[in-house]
Amino acid sequence: MTEDEFLELVRKHQDGIYRHALYLLKNTEDAKDMTQETFIKAWQHRKKLRQKTVHAWLLKCARNLCFNLIKRRKFQVHLSEEDDDGDTFGMLLKTQENKSSPSPEEITIMHETKQLVHRAIGELPTSMRSIVIMRELEEMGYKEIAVIVKQPENSVKSTVFRARKRLREILSGLMET
Repeated sequence: MTEDEFLELVRKHQDGIYRHALYLLKNTEDAKDMTQETFIKAWQHRKKLRQKTVHAWLLKCARNLCFNLIKRRKFQVHLSEEDDDGDTFGMLLKTQENKSSPSPEEITIMHETKQLVHRAIGELPTSMRSIVIMRELEEMGYKEIAVIVKQPENSVKSTVFRARKRLREILSGLMET
């Protein structure tokens, strides 16, 4: 892989890797660091990377780096509620995509819903959170996730099912307060 090809790879995948790290680490600076570390590792392994599997490799690398950081710290930090760097919650905002311009009330509701979902995802266990992010936000297939997390596809499906159930419980609790 040439330097130009690598720079194109970074441009193509940097935002997704950062978003994934942010959801896992709940800290923008740590997410930036882990994104950078992921691409440093990718550069070191550039001769082994294959175009077909590079996205999965990058996500797996970022996930491992994030988990290692969490283990080193032995505590979790919480996402800043003011953090709004343009992330979209695909599962919530898809209904709004077809509208030309939402009303101010709809924008407020979408923003509040996004904050609630953001908090709910943050309350999931780290490994479950990672799988939910890959499935719901990155829109990856079960098979691709299974390869990344080194679990059988049915285990991934089961984890997504349990995570969705847990998110509904968390969200109903958050909406009552």
